[in-house]
Amino acid sequence: VWVLGMNCHKVVIFVLIFLGAFANANKELIIDLKNQKIYAVENRVIMMVSKISSGKKGYTTPTGKFVILEKQKHHISTIYNLPMPYMLRLTNRGVAIHQGYVPNYPASHGCIRVPKDFASKLFYWTPNRTTVHVTRNFGDFNKTLITYEQFKAMQDQNGTKAVSNQKLADNNISDEKPDMHTLGL
Repeated sequence: VWVLGMNCHKVVIFVLIFLGAFANANKELIIDLKNQKIYAVENRVIMMVSKISSGKKGYTTPTGKFVILEKQKHHISTIYNLPMPYMLRLTNRGVAIHQGYVPNYPASHGCIRVPKDFASKLFYWTPNRTTVHVTRNFGDFNKTLITYEQFKAMQDQNGTKAVSNQKLADNNISDEKPDMHTLGL
């Protein structure tokens, strides 16, 4: 079967690729360098928050808008020959989000380190090509975001379910929701 000069299987492949590009367009990460935090956001709702450790003096983490270029669960740095588990690559120059030591200050060589438990959840929650905003001014983003508790309260008022626990389980994430008060929100 031919469709506009293309055989049917090529059309199906094109449609699947096209739809796949938009399947997770509602997920994004926001890295707040000033407060050393990362926010996993879906549909403008903060789903997960964690502390981070970004680049120390002389190894500043670049700011701007990035996309996740690559994911590797068991990555070894080619620059430092060290393990960087749950790596989410942001640049081709060695900047990534990965599991690592997270003191309460910038201490990395430019990467964004996250704690072990958060790293694994983030790795499975975040698809390739997810937008990542790295900023020193989180206030620009915070004006349009709501916490999960605020979202759930709005849904409860409307008599609808906030987020499907099955959807979270399908993404290999615990169905326990982050406590925004404990996380400082």
